[in-house]
Amino acid sequence: MERLIGLNCKEWLCNWRRVLVIAGKLHLTEYPIPVPPKQVIIKSLYDKHDLLVDESEKVRDLMLLTIDPEFRKDFESLGPYELMQSVEERFRKPVEEERARIFKRLAECKLKEGSSIDSHVLQIEAYIGKLYKLGYSMSQESSVNTLLASLTSKYDLFIQTYRKEDQKKTLMEMRPLLTLYESLLDRHSSISSATSGLSLVKRRSKKRSRSSGHVLSWKSTESDTVAERLKDAPKSKSFESSGNQ
Repeated sequence: MERLIGLNCKEWLCNWRRVLVIAGKLHLTEYPIPVPPKQVIIKSLYDKHDLLVDESEKVRDLMLLTIDPEFRKDFESLGPYELMQSVEERFRKPVEEERARIFKRLAECKLKEGSSIDSHVLQIEAYIGKLYKLGYSMSQESSVNTLLASLTSKYDLFIQTYRKEDQKKTLMEMRPLLTLYESLLDRHSSISSATSGLSLVKRRSKKRSRSSGHVLSWKSTESDTVAERLKDAPKSKSFESSGNQ
């Protein structure tokens, strides 16, 4: 289990709750250990209380082992319930501040002209991963929309086609598609050339290609993307002229 070092407290708490659910011990973190009765009424009540205290101390000791030594001493006298409450309260403000800082960086992360699209996607993924560790889980759709909004105008054709075909991709799936599209733009050197190639594919959808003998389908499948169709489609005159320049 990942060690608690402060800003990862949300993930640490979530992991421990998951472990305690599996072990059947989550109840130890949901309320404080009750004070034992002052007078012995039924011996079994004391026995149950002692058993509860023993279980609580074992869980507390295991939790302390996964806390960084810098903070561990502050929680040693607490039970599991008090420990989890104290961890969440202690690091709440630092986590909120760090989360706001990452959100700001993510919003400012834009693809620069001449920069690698592959590195840019990895940077976006890294920011979203940091937000997850800080307790904020961004949906797949929001992650992809954030990525697309960060691209330059030369990716407009890719974005339009992606939205038109209503594809549902993850960031990991978008990365190779954008990398391939980037290589096509570099090869044909202009947006107008790529647009001509796209128009060619659309005109010839459901028609048999003379060069390959197979049907070029405009409908996207899991492995058939707009970038791949641009790459595989026969070159129009605009493609050839741009390549000869």
